[in-house]
Amino acid sequence: MLEKFLFKQIDNSALIVFRICFGLLITLETWDAILIGWVRWVLVEPQFTFNFIGFDFLQPLPGNGMYFYFTLMGIFGIFVMLGFKYRFSIIAFTLMWTCVYLMQKTSYNNHYYLLILISIFMCFAPANRYFSIDARQNPAIRKIAMPQWISLFIISQLVIVYTFAACAKLYPDWLNGTLPKLLSTWKSNTWFIGDIFLQEWAQNFLTYFAIFFDLLIVPLMLWKRTRLPVFILAIFFHLFNSFVFRIGIFPYLSLAFFLFFFPTEVVRRRFLPRKPYYSKDEIIVPNYKKTLIPFLIFWFLVQITLPLRHWFIKDAVLWTEEGHRLS
Repeated sequence: MLEKFLFKQIDNSALIVFRICFGLLITLETWDAILIGWVRWVLVEPQFTFNFIGFDFLQPLPGNGMYFYFTLMGIFGIFVMLGFKYRFSIIAFTLMWTCVYLMQKTSYNNHYYLLILISIFMCFAPANRYFSIDARQNPAIRKIAMPQWISLFIISQLVIVYTFAACAKLYPDWLNGTLPKLLSTWKSNTWFIGDIFLQEWAQNFLTYFAIFFDLLIVPLMLWKRTRLPVFILAIFFHLFNSFVFRIGIFPYLSLAFFLFFFPTEVVRRRFLPRKPYYSKDEIIVPNYKKTLIPFLIFWFLVQITLPLRHWFIKDAVLWTEEGHRLS
């Protein structure tokens, strides 16, 4: 039963399109970090970057080294998008991005950690098997199907991300509107919607809509009847977050994840119309079965337990932020 659930073959169009989106987004993330000055004020100008404990050996490169570092990450992102030397490129990007994450604590965003997790997943995903330079140069690797665990992995990871995002808002400063009001005040000069932010009804709406959106988005995307209207709502929600709060590529990455919620035939027809569609539903148990299942159990156990560790830490963790990272 488990083998049928994990290793049933399904059409791989969603993964192929996701690879293209992912490669483009990580390129934009790294090159934009140079253009907006993030690299300069976080990694070049500071004399000390407060690296993670145990990673003192990870220090920013001297001089203009970090500009070249981020430029190279963007090049690897383009290679991922094109499916060129895919395995080497995604592994190289993952290592380089993880090093940046570990070498500094001054500029923290939990989306940076999520990007590490998804990058690790992409290191193992067969995302270059179609519509890639690798598949063009080596037709032997070309495939139109993938094991179902690929799609289930992404959906399960999103369940954890969005559920904890909702739970993280269940504390007094959010529920009584203090934090949403503060965020709204900061954005009061935003074109067109700045005045709306100052209205109490808008702040109350933001307070509870954010909680229910995070809590219900995955279940409603899994249900056929609500999938399309909820996806349209998610487009507006994430574009709103991108425009107002400017949180990097995360809103667009979230929308790319939704590829795995739609029927595979719909994804193929919309994005890869010339691609043959796989519909055989074969069950192919791979050689890595004995490794994969323990890995998945360990992976998701860590993802579920790490955000709960603050319950075992004394003092007010909302003030000290202990247990905040990797959550």
